[in-house]
Amino acid sequence: MTTYTIQAPPHAGAAVTLTAPGGTAGDLAPTGQGWGLMVVNNGGTAVTVTLPINPLYDNLAIGSRVVTVPAISGAVPGISIIPLPPSVYGTAATGVQYSVVGQVTVAMIRIP
Repeated sequence: MTTYTIQAPPHAGAAVTLTAPGGTAGDLAPTGQGWGLMVVNNGGTAVTVTLPINPLYDNLAIGSRVVTVPAISGAVPGISIIPLPPSVYGTAATGVQYSVVGQVTVAMIRIP
């Protein structure tokens, strides 16, 4: 299991360091306003990212968010940024599951 570290580029910009997920299930991403999970897919097939939604609505659980990150197209990887506001995912770190990890790198980013 990996807990992602938040990278906060300054207004002038900075390179983002991508890392491999710790596995298909069990990684944790912090939640916060202006925070997002950047997922880069360098493989030939789409990757599914699943995040449980923690808050309840009328005491009923809401289904998980499922995001499909497209496959590489030519030399351009598929890239998705998934916002992780605490109003949707709760105030604690949220679990992240990937359908495939061998072709994926990720970064947790905060936009100032």
